Amino acid sequence: MKIAVIGSGKLGQRHLDAWSKIEGIEIVGVIARNQDRLNEVASKYGTKAFSSIEELVANTDVDVIDICTPTHTHAALVVEAANHKKHVICEKPLALNSVEAEDIIKVCEENKVQLHVGHTLRFFPEYVEAKNQVKNGAIGNPGVIRMSRGVPHPTADSWYTDESKSGGLFMDLGVHDLDWLLWTFGDAERVMAKRVKRSGEDGNLEYGFINLKLADGTIAHVELSWAETKFKASFELTGDKGMITYNYDDSNPLAVQFRSEEHVQIPRNILEKDPYQRQLEHFVKCLSGEEQPIITAADALKVIKVAEAAIQSAQEGQPVTLGKGGN
Repeated sequence: MKIAVIGSGKLGQRHLDAWSKIEGIEIVGVIARNQDRLNEVASKYGTKAFSSIEELVANTDVDVIDICTPTHTHAALVVEAANHKKHVICEKPLALNSVEAEDIIKVCEENKVQLHVGHTLRFFPEYVEAKNQVKNGAIGNPGVIRMSRGVPHPTADSWYTDESKSGGLFMDLGVHDLDWLLWTFGDAERVMAKRVKRSGEDGNLEYGFINLKLADGTIAHVELSWAETKFKASFELTGDKGMITYNYDDSNPLAVQFRSEEHVQIPRNILEKDPYQRQLEHFVKCLSGEEQPIITAADALKVIKVAEAAIQSAQEGQPVTLGKGGN
């Protein structure tokens, strides 16, 4: 299978690393705007550098285009790739808003190409096992779920700080845990959210809190932070028979902390195959018809709608009720 990656940044290179380890994959091209970095990355992975999808398609017989670019560029790139009849893998979130996401899904369906979205948390073993334990009744009837995720604040010149490009804290960072909650407990019926921003001598800080009432009656609390010195994540899953807990720091008990300038932080993983490789291998099997998708484009759209409800709630100071199916 012939793959091309759009994006030469940290995430694009993480995908390229994973693709280079998967049997039967040929990386036929990389597309990026930064010409110097593009040439460097293309050379590193032994592939060709291109400036556009049109140039890529004209010069290769690529099968799949993997999009690892800023969120606001996803819609146009997915549509262009689909119109060239190429299967698409797109990093989360699928789009900047639900209208764009619906358009993307429609175009891919019309062109009869597969669309896979990189909600990588579904491939982290600790989150997969927690979901399985919940489904197997380990905690009994779920009651209150607490999840948290935090990274350093984006630098002032980063596209992440522009909500018209990233969707902001809830859309960019929040979709990880929101997607896992919908996958594990079902649709969200009501969303209430708050956000706090502060600028000072020690830099910019942002904190968010989302409260969800899920379809099965479970109450979930999601804490999100662009205010940490390093990557942090944890969960506490409680039910009437027990509790499951996880803290990312437990696997790194000794740490010296300094405030980092690097906003995009990818969790370290000691597994032979990291979650990105596991995810891409799964997508390959879906593309070849060997497996059914663990994550669908419809799932990706649903989580965007929940993130939008959180943004609306935080702006209006009122809960937002979602309809049947989380819409």
